[in-house]
Amino acid sequence: MRALLLAASVVVCAAFVQPAPVDKPILWPAADLKWVDNPAVKGAQQAVLWGDPARGAYGALKRIPAGTSLAMHSHTNETRALLVSGTLSFSFEGAPAKDLGPQSYISVPGGMRHAATCKPGTDCVYFETSNGAYDVKLQ
Repeated sequence: MRALLLAASVVVCAAFVQPAPVDKPILWPAADLKWVDNPAVKGAQQAVLWGDPARGAYGALKRIPAGTSLAMHSHTNETRALLVSGTLSFSFEGAPAKDLGPQSYISVPGGMRHAATCKPGTDCVYFETSNGAYDVKLQ
């Protein structure tokens, strides 16, 4: 079931940002994904599926350890995410937090301040896509 949800997440979110055309098909079983440390969040990891988050448009799976809180921040570019596992308490500045479970969707306009906490118990894994480079602005 988890693999089905992951596959559905990637297919649904792929429509949000169109990567450059590829000349060969790609098929990655979950066990073959290359998870690397995410420099923006201590303990977090990411598996980039296309593009380059440091330079421009991308699609990536991201994993945040259970119990991790991300302080109020914003990004230059719009980001969209689909939660695959875990429970994420998410809020936009000035609004109450909402607990989001698997298959929940988030769209954050560039410049919109927001915060998130991965609830204890299970790491939060989500698919994220953006039409521009990833950054974090704490002010």
